Amino acid sequence: MIDTICAIATAITKGSISIIRISGSEAYSIALELTKKSSFTPRMATLSKVYDLNDSLIDEALVIYFKAPVSFTGEDIVEFQCHGGLVVANTILEAILNTKKVRIADPGEFSKRAFLNGKMDLSKAEAISKLIEIKSKDALHLLSRHLKGDLKLFCDELREELIIVLAFIEVSIDYAEEDLPEDTLSQI
Repeated sequence: MIDTICAIATAITKGSISIIRISGSEAYSIALELTKKSSFTPRMATLSKVYDLNDSLIDEALVIYFKAPVSFTGEDIVEFQCHGGLVVANTILEAILNTKKVRIADPGEFSKRAFLNGKMDLSKAEAISKLIEIKSKDALHLLSRHLKGDLKLFCDELREELIIVLAFIEVSIDYAEEDLPEDTLSQI
């Protein structure tokens, strides 16, 4: 199974810039192959010519390499920031796919990998998914709280309180015959 994924990360429409993202173990080697570079410095934008597998120039793009685990997904990621328009982005995507080292990402798969690799909690992953679908500023405000981790913080605090309550209940059951301090029962 191919574990490296790719997708056009920007809206598929007319625009000045398009971003194509690759994530997985083959991301870096694909970037080297399509740019004919010997290396990329992590987290640094590098202006690079991008070629197809027949050595035909497609575009000149900014290429950014995010080395695992310091990336959105926790895997190696490469982004091609190319000139906008459907033809350029699709041609680069086609060249990436023609390497046979990668497959098209399923919807939400980059976020899913971030969750599975411990880069975000489930509530944040769900908030990102909903963020794409929202239609109002009020919804954006609510979701921004989830993105900050408010729900996770609330759940973590609630979990800690429940653990304490359970401990008191277990003590009162285990030592029902004994005299427990009065404040023990009031804390349950």
